[in-house]
Amino acid sequence: MILLGLSRSGKTSVGRLLAKRLGCSFYDTDELIRIRTGLTPRELCRQGGVSALHAAEAAALRECCALHDCGGDAFAAEPLLSSVSLSLPTDGSAEKPQGAAVENCAVIAAGGGICDNTEASAIVAAIPLRVFLYATEAALFERLTHDALQTGYYPAFLRFLPVAQKAEARHLFIELYTRRTELYRRSCNLIIDTAGLDCAAAAQKIAEQSSHFPRT
Repeated sequence: MILLGLSRSGKTSVGRLLAKRLGCSFYDTDELIRIRTGLTPRELCRQGGVSALHAAEAAALRECCALHDCGGDAFAAEPLLSSVSLSLPTDGSAEKPQGAAVENCAVIAAGGGICDNTEASAIVAAIPLRVFLYATEAALFERLTHDALQTGYYPAFLRFLPVAQKAEARHLFIELYTRRTELYRRSCNLIIDTAGLDCAAAAQKIAEQSSHFPRT
């Protein structure tokens, strides 16, 4: 299964707890990108542009699906449509030894903007269980602002605006939130409203409801 949602919706934290509860492997596409390229998604985007980030996101998803047969052979075999190299040294956390059996249970946490990535979205659509972690616009923006107060600026999708420009950042985020929320609602077959839930409770709710879907 794959956990989808906007930035700061809790995908990574919930995903780790959920994977442990289900006895599944856990993958964070942002972390896999960092392992493969040596850059965070934000750094990769700034250095190579959006196209480089999108190619790396798609490659990370394809690698997870190849390990767990959750996206079909076509995606596993499809070459990376970019010059971005994902063959840099890795810690081995997502390696499959030659000849190893394909596992059939994994939880993947995707980056918050993956819905804007056409190639990655096609891979996501082939994963049987697509979970949207829904959170209100106000809650997410509050978390983003908390982070901005620590760094001095908002993230890339809010144009790295300085924290002093909170009103402008809020305006940009409302537009992005509306568009991405609609995309995730349409593409997911399980929606979890995280209001009032901590990460453990959200993971438990997904585990309970996921019993109606294939565990891939």
